[in-house]
Amino acid sequence: MNFFIKTLGCKVNAIDSGRISRALEISGHLVVNHEADADIVIVNSCTVTAEADRKSQQQVSRHLRRDLPVYLTGCSARVNPQNWQVKYRDNEKFQVVGDEKALLQALAIEDLLDDHTIAWSANSGQRTRLAISIQSGCDNRCRFCITRIARGEHHSRSLSAIIEEIKAAEAAGIAEIVLTGINLAAWGCRDSNHGEESRLAFLLEAILQQTQIPRIRLSSLGPQYLQPAFFDLFADQRLCDYLHLSLQSGSVATLQAMQRGHGVDEVRLIAESARRVRPDVALAADVITGFIGENELAHQQSMALLAEISFAKLHVFPYSPREGTPAAEAPFGLQHSAIAKARAEQVRDLGSRMRKTFIKGCYGKTFKVLSESGTTGLTTNYIRLKTPADLEVGEIRELSVGDNTLAE
Repeated sequence: MNFFIKTLGCKVNAIDSGRISRALEISGHLVVNHEADADIVIVNSCTVTAEADRKSQQQVSRHLRRDLPVYLTGCSARVNPQNWQVKYRDNEKFQVVGDEKALLQALAIEDLLDDHTIAWSANSGQRTRLAISIQSGCDNRCRFCITRIARGEHHSRSLSAIIEEIKAAEAAGIAEIVLTGINLAAWGCRDSNHGEESRLAFLLEAILQQTQIPRIRLSSLGPQYLQPAFFDLFADQRLCDYLHLSLQSGSVATLQAMQRGHGVDEVRLIAESARRVRPDVALAADVITGFIGENELAHQQSMALLAEISFAKLHVFPYSPREGTPAAEAPFGLQHSAIAKARAEQVRDLGSRMRKTFIKGCYGKTFKVLSESGTTGLTTNYIRLKTPADLEVGEIRELSVGDNTLAE
């Protein structure tokens, strides 16, 4: 059987698709790169926003029009299985299967997935960067977030399984791993509401001691989980000097309304601690504008904190109610939607200016660059540079930042 997987959403979804692919390949089936060559299609859906749900539905409809059997898995399938079943109830070629284990059962394939399953194949082609899952789920109750419902309770992957996968990546010639999870900084906590129990520093120390992988990058981090021990390790040059914070707002009042579990003092301390040991660190953040109850004062407070920290990169999203979340029960009209979008543009403009300032501050400095395409590569602090013709894909070389090398 030939199968095609369409993955929507985050790195964790991509890892889940890798696990599905590995299980099917071990069972003798073949993954194909084009739906035209497939016997079945697996849509790994996303539901983080209403737009993500729409794109998932678009993919399902597209493949059903090609008269292919479609199996829907992923977050949208877990959150709204009844909605999907009702929408496509007259199509016998459509099936909602929820997670990867349910998918394998629906395909009458033995479940070979466990904590030690490597979600990729060493024979799947040239790679420079690989996402590796260290954690899944979340117990936090952020009022805007559907992911907690879609992904279930916090669970830390075992240290032995993580080390095993990193060593396999190293053996396959992969130069950079990206530690990924739904709430990855909560690794080692009994649940993700106990940030003081985070053992992320312990995990990083073990990776540094037990593997030789050249570069270790971290995905989005909750500010409340980064303990002083983390910054002692952050001085190690194998750790990429790029920290992406799941911030959402720079206003204390808005953070409390969101039930984020952290304030702004933690963010200031992170910036100070990170820059003390890695002066050229790039700090990035996710920001939501126009959340329920955010007035102009709160918006300006948020803008002020972002400018104070001088973030190197911002990912900005105007708030829109997500059905199934507590915040969706509060009134939210078209007028406030327009305000949220206008504020998002203001924050994006600030982010663009801070990005240029950060890059200019790196001019004349030398960084290790991982070549990705033969023409460009990324510094450890996430600046894209042009690479010389003799630098092979997957190779790391020190290059300086300047007008002649900047690829952004």
